[in-house]
Amino acid sequence: MNPVCTLNRRILVIDESPSIVQDFRKILCPAGSFIANAWSECSHDLFDDPFPHRGKEPFDLDCVDNGMSGRDLVAQAKAQGSPFAVVFLDVQLANGWDGIETVERIWDEDSGLQVVLCTAYPDFGWSEVLSRLGHRDQLLILRKPFDSIEVWQLSMALTMKWHWTQQARLRVQELEQIVMTRTGLLEETNRRLEQDLLRRQAVELQLAQVVRDVEERNLELSAVRDHALNEIHERERIEIILRHKTEELARSNRDLEQFASVAAHDLQEPLHSIQVFLDLLRMKYGSALNEQGLGYVDRVKKAAGRMQELVQSLLVYSRVDSPHSAEEPLVLRELVDEILSDLGARIEELQAVVQVEELPIIFGNASQIRQLLQNLLGNALKFHQPGVRPVIRIAGTIIQDRRHTGSGQPGRLCQIEIHDQGIGIPAEQFEKIFGMFKRLHRKDEYEGTGIGLAVCQRIVEQCGGAISVRSKLGEGSTFMVTLPI
Repeated sequence: MNPVCTLNRRILVIDESPSIVQDFRKILCPAGSFIANAWSECSHDLFDDPFPHRGKEPFDLDCVDNGMSGRDLVAQAKAQGSPFAVVFLDVQLANGWDGIETVERIWDEDSGLQVVLCTAYPDFGWSEVLSRLGHRDQLLILRKPFDSIEVWQLSMALTMKWHWTQQARLRVQELEQIVMTRTGLLEETNRRLEQDLLRRQAVELQLAQVVRDVEERNLELSAVRDHALNEIHERERIEIILRHKTEELARSNRDLEQFASVAAHDLQEPLHSIQVFLDLLRMKYGSALNEQGLGYVDRVKKAAGRMQELVQSLLVYSRVDSPHSAEEPLVLRELVDEILSDLGARIEELQAVVQVEELPIIFGNASQIRQLLQNLLGNALKFHQPGVRPVIRIAGTIIQDRRHTGSGQPGRLCQIEIHDQGIGIPAEQFEKIFGMFKRLHRKDEYEGTGIGLAVCQRIVEQCGGAISVRSKLGEGSTFMVTLPI
């Protein structure tokens, strides 16, 4: 710790009033016992001790009558190595800068200076000062007329504050130098330790090589035995897994077959009967029904048709996880051409333009991939803008993704994009549209069951891929399907 330096008692007074300046001189540089008498007059009834500042060293006082001279004096004092500790200045300075601007200029020269603003205006407050000078702990306001003891105590407190602030700054600099020195020593020690560590690592590597040589010889002796044991254990593990998987698949197949049977017969047969009897009712008794009655018959028939379509969609959805034929190489271009041929009547009706770009060959289940693409192309035709000729583009590319380790070739995926210029999908619905029975429009606007995209997602997940959508309302949609190849 540096020894405590001599207390800085330099004070600067900036005031245009000679009488005010003279008062500061009497208070801070008292001749005889002026300050002691002032203290005695106000406190001899309160305290038994004599005036505590009697005989104390007076302050080193400089006085100027304008802000510019004060700023110059502060800069000169700092340059000479004997800065001021405290500045008393009047807020209302007529010649040149006012008191607040003078403070700004002085702090530009010496930011550590303690400042006391003197004012005789009772409505002058902190709000005006803070708006220009900000929050600083080096600023005080002294109301005029001020008390002599108050000025003396402010001077003592602020010079001591300045003194200890400087001591703290010096101590911080000293500590920073100590830290730098210690850091250098630690870095040198660390460098030596790293060198020792490298030497030890070299010795350890040599020893490790010897150990590895010995272990390799031991491993050669036991390799045949370990290999045989591993094969036996692996075969037993695989047999157990296959047995469990076979049982799970058998249960799943039974459940799916039962559901398919119910959907195909128990549900569809009554719906078919309803439609047949409605046709007979209209044929034989249509003349006996008025227009409202015939409307009811048509509404019931349409509802039965929608129900039958819903049952068929559920049947397709349930069969996604059921066993299919083995996976095989699929030429996507040929598969898409077949689908477009099936949709030919709808395409011709809408005068749609379908652009099929280059499509790769992938490895998968033909029926599932066909169902996936047919649903997506069917939706692209269905959700076209009214009165606008649909334009659909389908393209596929091979992408690299090292994270893919599933079926197909590791690290290689096929990305299929189906783009349309239809009505588009709101961004908040991107995740919801793949849910079961999710519809964004009324049945009288666009037909369908709300299951098609759920089937697509289930097929893609079954193949180990992913499906997503990019769309803007009123500008069309792009469905992106990623599949292993």
